[in-house]
Amino acid sequence: MRHKTGKRGIAWALQDNSDSPDIFLNGKISWLYNWSPKKTDAGNLEFVPTFWNGKDVGQFPEGAKVLLGFNEPDHDGQATMSPVDAAKIWKEHIAPLANKGVRLGSPSVTGSDQGLNWLASFFEELNKLGDPKVDFLNLHWYGKGVDNFIAYLEKARARFGSKHSVWVTEFACTTFSGSTPQEEVDEFLTQSIQKLDSIDWVERYAWFGAMKNLPDNVGNENSLIGQDGQLSELGKKYVHG
Repeated sequence: MRHKTGKRGIAWALQDNSDSPDIFLNGKISWLYNWSPKKTDAGNLEFVPTFWNGKDVGQFPEGAKVLLGFNEPDHDGQATMSPVDAAKIWKEHIAPLANKGVRLGSPSVTGSDQGLNWLASFFEELNKLGDPKVDFLNLHWYGKGVDNFIAYLEKARARFGSKHSVWVTEFACTTFSGSTPQEEVDEFLTQSIQKLDSIDWVERYAWFGAMKNLPDNVGNENSLIGQDGQLSELGKKYVHG
C-alpha cells in the first residue's frame, strides 16, 4: 500500500481505545504512532513504531522505515532511563537498524531544561560509544503561546546542531494546572500547525491527543475525538485545517 505524505500525524492510544483511527483517514493526516512497536492499522496512514523503553527492542515491525526512541526517559513516570543505560541499549539494539535503512529519532524527552539536559548527556554517552546514528530530534512540548512553543523547538535544535531535523510527537495547549478555555486551545492549534507546516526543518508532528479522554492535567479540550467516537470540533480543525 502506498502511504500518504505530509507532516501531520496522530498520537494514537493503543490501550483502552475502543475508537477507530479510520476517522482520521480523509484529510491531512499521513502517519500515526502509538508509543509501542505493535502496529496499528489505519488505511494508508504510515505506522511509525516506538521503543518505549529498553524492554521492547526486539520487536521492530517488518517493513517500518522509521523508529522513535524511548518515551520521556527523563521522567520518573515514563520510561525512566539514565543516559548511560539508554546509550548502551541504543548502540547495541537500535543503531544497527540504520544499516537496514531505518531512520532513527532520538528519545523523546520532556519539554523542559531537564529534558534537554538529559538529551545532551545521552548524546555525550553516544559519542563515547562511537557516535551511533540519530537522524532527527524527537521532541515533546506542553504549554501556552505559539511563540513559546516555536522558541523551544529552535532552542533544542540550536543546542544539538542544525544537522538534525525535528519531529514533535506530543504537543498541546495546557499548563497541567487545570482546564484551558476551548477558544484558546482552538487558536493555539490553528496557529501552531500553520507555523509547523511552514518550517522546513520540522519534518512531522502529532498533537496530543487522538483519544476521547485525556489525562486530567491536559484536559479534554485538547482531545481530537468527541465522546461519540467521531472527530471533535478540534479534531476537524486538525484533520482538515
